[in-house]
Amino acid sequence: MAERTEWVERAEWVADGVAMLEIWFGQTAIMACYLIEGASRRAIVDTGTTSSPSQGLVPALARLGRRIEDIDLVVNTHGHIDHAWGNGEFKRLAPHATTSLHAADTFLRHPDALARFWHRRRVAAGDVGPEAAAAHAQQLADLAHADPHFPEPDANHAGGDAVDLGGGQVIEIIHTPGHTPGSCSFYVPRAKALLSGDSLTGSAGSGRFPLLSDVVAYRSTVLAVQRLDVEFVGPAHRYPFRPPLGAVETPARHGDLARRFLADTLTTALDIEAGAVEAWQSDRHAPRAAMVTEAVRRTGERIGVDLSGNEHARAAAGLWLEAIGGAPSGA
Repeated sequence: MAERTEWVERAEWVADGVAMLEIWFGQTAIMACYLIEGASRRAIVDTGTTSSPSQGLVPALARLGRRIEDIDLVVNTHGHIDHAWGNGEFKRLAPHATTSLHAADTFLRHPDALARFWHRRRVAAGDVGPEAAAAHAQQLADLAHADPHFPEPDANHAGGDAVDLGGGQVIEIIHTPGHTPGSCSFYVPRAKALLSGDSLTGSAGSGRFPLLSDVVAYRSTVLAVQRLDVEFVGPAHRYPFRPPLGAVETPARHGDLARRFLADTLTTALDIEAGAVEAWQSDRHAPRAAMVTEAVRRTGERIGVDLSGNEHARAAAGLWLEAIGGAPSGA
């Protein structure tokens, strides 16, 4: 594969004082960060991976006539690799900028945290045997003293906080857990814009599926955001719609498509729960792996997408089965 030389997919204004910076990380993956401007301060939502600030954000901001040194504040939606790992480099390029992350996600700074996260999901799905468990234990031991993935944030934001950027441009912090414990979305009332990171993932169209750590919290999250007055939704990735709309070419969702995206997210969350409940009711004494497979099948039928082999769907089903007390420990 040829080395990538262009790291910016698009940089454009999408709402009042809000710009989407869709950048590449690695050779094949892309994500969207967001610039929010007020009369006196500018904020960036997420910093990407360790090299994203210099490779992606600097040229993306330049397309809009801005510099990374112009940014006063970084607000991270959560602590995953493509959202907060660029904080260290961002601070080197813009030393005066402050970084902010929800306290519940600061544990993701540590290398063994992601290993624990993935292992728990595999256990919930019934996909871990004794040999894999032993290998995981060794991996955790190896990672225990590794350097943090990104620096300690300068501040911790929480649901209910507000950031005043001047001139009536305000960022309202909404705690939207489910993807991670500290996942947050940022609502900009003047722009009627909701910048959701990975907290809201639409539906499972085109084989995509929500990557969840807490399915009960996720259901509460997607219920809570339905009340917002929204004309623009900006997720971090090109999350698809349910068929027949399917795949999309940009994370940007305007007007009716923004509201459709929120509705799809809610319906999918309820369908995951319904599929798990139906599988449990059909045979509550089945082994975990079999029950998860049945829950995934039933969820896929509701959504209209073949989810067989989808590891995120298996994990979500397994987590719901645990939540309703219906998943036995055996594989």
